Amino acid sequence: MILKRYVAREFVKPFLFSMLAFALVIQTGHLFDRLQVFMRNEVPFRVIAVYLIAMLPLWLIQALPVCTLIAGVISVGNMSRFGEILCLKSSGVSPWKVLVPFFWIAAGLTVLTFILGDTLMPRATFYGRSLYRRTVDKAGLQKPVWTDIIVLARDRRRISAKKLDLARGEMETVSVEEFGDRFNLRQALNAQRAEWKEGSGWVFYDGVVRLFSRQGDEIIEEESFAAARLPITEAPGDLVPLQVKPEELSLAELKNYIARINGLGIPALREQVHYYLKFAFPFTHILVLAIGIPIAFRTTPSGGGHGRAGFGRMRSLALALAVGLAYFLLIAFGEALGESRKVAPWAAVWIANAVFAVAGVFLLKRING
Repeated sequence: MILKRYVAREFVKPFLFSMLAFALVIQTGHLFDRLQVFMRNEVPFRVIAVYLIAMLPLWLIQALPVCTLIAGVISVGNMSRFGEILCLKSSGVSPWKVLVPFFWIAAGLTVLTFILGDTLMPRATFYGRSLYRRTVDKAGLQKPVWTDIIVLARDRRRISAKKLDLARGEMETVSVEEFGDRFNLRQALNAQRAEWKEGSGWVFYDGVVRLFSRQGDEIIEEESFAAARLPITEAPGDLVPLQVKPEELSLAELKNYIARINGLGIPALREQVHYYLKFAFPFTHILVLAIGIPIAFRTTPSGGGHGRAGFGRMRSLALALAVGLAYFLLIAFGEALGESRKVAPWAAVWIANAVFAVAGVFLLKRING
């Protein structure tokens, strides 16, 4: 029990310090990134402070696994550097008894991340972004030009455009995808621009239409055009995107949102990926420790590594940051696979966890008992 309390105390100090450091860096960076916008719109300091505080849960939850990794590596590194692990080994205490409290802490952080990610984070994020739209982006839904839009239309269509100009009734770099009743892609139109004609609808210019096989994975016909029409009834104002993002929704809300999109006959791949990611991401705390702690053991003399203690500590911290970066790169890779239909969304988000679980088990087994 004494050992568990000591390990917990050694872990909490660098964890809280790194969390506060991340919060300060993220808040300061975001403030300076949007400082000109705040000043141009004469946003009161109180509103800026409330906005930054409201967005903090989202930013911290994303950064907490790195804090866990840093805290674990520093804790084990310090215990090795001061000879505490070596002393325990000499007394017949297995290194595993030192490791177990770390993983209990990581398990608690996993549960906490899941709960906060489904309660506090979506509500605070929605409030913060709504406040930003009301006080900073004052034009709101009435602004004349939208960029990088993706909207759902009738008849199982999804429309995306690089630019939507409401005043002129035009779109640039347009894509219109039409899906079948099994979410299979039936037709895709890509055009340089589109123009809204009152009474006759949208006219697309300088593009290509592709027809797909029944499974939606093979192009069976392709035709270029100078001008073409599609029976799209949505006017320019109907294509203004909804201001809803997955991180602003709880699990239940996101599930209902996905059902609504699927009800239109359109595969909500991006939303499904984020839905399953809400389950997979909290386990990051356990997985990064499973790799970070063995690294800390092996890069310090007391843990069986080589070289001076100071060099081992710096190397272990550098490797820890590399591990964190690798994990987030794997998450992004999995998301891309899921959103592009290469892998099922539920499986895509677990790729990073699977890779780190295998690597973690391998490294933990190599710890010299």
